[in-house]
Amino acid sequence: MHDDVPRPATAPARAAGGLFAAVDLQNLRLRRAMARAAGGTLELVMPMRVGGDGPPLFCAHPLVGLSWCYLALLPHVEAGYPLYGLQARGLRRPEPLPASIEEMARDYADQIRMTQPSGPYHLLGMSLGGNVAFAIAEELERRGEQTGLLVILDATLADLEVIETEPWAILNLVLTQFGYMPVLTPADPHPEARMLEAVRRRPGLGLDGWPEQRLRALQRVIGNNAAVARAHQPGRVHCPMLFFSATRNPPTLAEKLADWRRFVDGPIEAVELDCDHREMLLPGPIARLGPALSRRMARAAAAIRASA
Repeated sequence: MHDDVPRPATAPARAAGGLFAAVDLQNLRLRRAMARAAGGTLELVMPMRVGGDGPPLFCAHPLVGLSWCYLALLPHVEAGYPLYGLQARGLRRPEPLPASIEEMARDYADQIRMTQPSGPYHLLGMSLGGNVAFAIAEELERRGEQTGLLVILDATLADLEVIETEPWAILNLVLTQFGYMPVLTPADPHPEARMLEAVRRRPGLGLDGWPEQRLRALQRVIGNNAAVARAHQPGRVHCPMLFFSATRNPPTLAEKLADWRRFVDGPIEAVELDCDHREMLLPGPIARLGPALSRRMARAAAAIRASA
């Protein structure tokens, strides 16, 4: 499942204490902290950590178009590895949005090469960001470049019709990504106005300072990301892959890896995390994810040095 969009509470959920369980509230608090830490950064390439003697890791945005969520990696990934977030066009200023994942990947490949002129390149993506990272790896290979490591956080290249495109669901995603409660339902006659009202009622979470035009741009970016992802037909890449699987949501790890082996011609290593898909960057799972990623990055860096 991609970029979990909160839906109206079921009766059991309400009986359990409302729309969110304790872990969901923890997720909201984390998103609020990440939004504050990002400071409203909307650059196409967001430097999260620069410097260090290891290869940079470029993190592709999930459905929301922003990479602020990856700031959670900083305390858990070895300090020698620079970290950059790739972010969607259309948020800093009005501009045409990509008509396909391939167009998006070409743009991001250009941006990456301005930061790191030559490979091998290391890419990461969570959820829909995994699809974007894969497409960037394809594009870099078309240019004759090498992907040193492709890191996928519980993404899939199959069954993308599950991505929500209903306006109320997309606006709920906007709210949750910034730490607000997802208050919209399919019955809301004016979901945009309802979202704006929810934002204005909770100052200090990041979006209340955004002009209405930018909030609407964020909705447009998310809708476009969903549309181009649903239409995308991935090819095949030739690189090693590190796959992090959330064990509390289907399918099984074996089924997930079988899907990925249709698209990746290279060794695939897997790490299972005892969490749900949307919880992967919470403190518990990321405390295991970060060191495992650091160890695999160290091996990739050693391989690069050995082949130089």
